[in-house]
Amino acid sequence: MESSGFTIIEVVIVTAIFCLVVGLILNIYVFSQKFYRQTEIDAELLQNGRTVLERISRDLRQAAELVTQLPQVPDVPQDPPSSEIEFQDGHTPSPYQELGSNYYYIRYYVNADTMELYRQYRVYCFDPCLSCSSYYRWNDTMLVGGQQVQPQTCDLEDRVVGEYMSNLQFWGSGLINVSLNLEKSGQTINLKTAIWGRNF
Repeated sequence: MESSGFTIIEVVIVTAIFCLVVGLILNIYVFSQKFYRQTEIDAELLQNGRTVLERISRDLRQAAELVTQLPQVPDVPQDPPSSEIEFQDGHTPSPYQELGSNYYYIRYYVNADTMELYRQYRVYCFDPCLSCSSYYRWNDTMLVGGQQVQPQTCDLEDRVVGEYMSNLQFWGSGLINVSLNLEKSGQTINLKTAIWGRNF
């Protein structure tokens, strides 16, 4: 009379196949989750970078004058690209037009500690900022005690406008080149654009 049960070899083979199938399914699941997360981070970095470049481009196209001296090319070690940019705001009316200034300035810079991009809105004064009532161009000078002094910056706004910025570079004149590196969770993307200044 024959036994109708499974032999130990059959049980071992079935168990091994079952473990292989479960392991394969788990690997596919982990890989798909990792791929989804990477795609999600890439999309977030790309969206953030595009928003930042669009904002910088809009402001630079209307700029009346560049304050930051930029190199012509990005690859000269003695004259590297600038990591920030400042220019006279060409938009009218200014959001602070009640101050009565003819000169408002915008500065973009990255905080290296937080990897955030800031947009400063500022004016220049010879008096202390809290008591300033007359505003000047960034390169105006005044004689004080026989010495020429330059105005100080008075920041009206200093707002975060972007995240995950690992590097920001500007170079060129007339045609301003912008290179932007964004990084999150070990993933990095680089975006570049060139902007024609209409007024300088």
